[in-house]
Amino acid sequence: MSEHILEIRHLSKSFGANTVLRDISFTVDRGDVICIIGASGSGKSTLLRCINLLETPSGGEILFHGTDITKERVNIPAYRAKVGMVFQNFNLFTNMTALKNCMIGMTKVQKKDKMTAEKTARYYLDKVGMSPYIHAKPRQLSGGQKQRVAIARALAMEPEVLLFDEPTSALDPQMVGEVLTVMRNLAKEGMTMIVVTHEMAFARDVSSRVVFMHNGVICEQGTPQDIFINPQKQETKDFLARFLNG
Repeated sequence: MSEHILEIRHLSKSFGANTVLRDISFTVDRGDVICIIGASGSGKSTLLRCINLLETPSGGEILFHGTDITKERVNIPAYRAKVGMVFQNFNLFTNMTALKNCMIGMTKVQKKDKMTAEKTARYYLDKVGMSPYIHAKPRQLSGGQKQRVAIARALAMEPEVLLFDEPTSALDPQMVGEVLTVMRNLAKEGMTMIVVTHEMAFARDVSSRVVFMHNGVICEQGTPQDIFINPQKQETKDFLARFLNG
């Protein structure tokens, strides 16, 4: 049996008296595409931010190749290079070109030389269809283009796992498709991904496992068939009803 890349055990997160995550447990293996769905406020984004250590968990464990990153002395930038994140609002450096946005992590964190970093950045920008825009700054790009640059930037670090936090929710409807196409292609190539999304068709068609969160807990998880065709919990049925009926 292969070792899990990530193992989340009994994770909890509170902000003061407000408990956002309760007893969250699941595993991530190589090649998994795990889509996390649920209503706004169910804790989905907080979960991703805990996995990436942008938030400090209040309890539980996050094991990366068997090492609990919440307990050990972890080199956080190095860990984030291995467990990358694509944000809802892109988080690009506005004063840098697309090319330099993709190079900076390699030169600053991985200490790669400029020539190697540029070659890698160009490769991944081409992969997401952004080669014509490598010298453009974010203000010159559409939302979909910015998100594709953000994906290329994360890929350039050659992570083992990519976290996507509602990557299409800040986009105009006509730009959603271009980002989802990039993500579908990554899934086909075997990229390990955890995706928080409201795109139910993507979750149904692309994921290997779907996790439904409700009020800070994992209410139900299983294959797309389990969740979308034969959900067991009433909360899951209620959440999906509007998408399936629509």
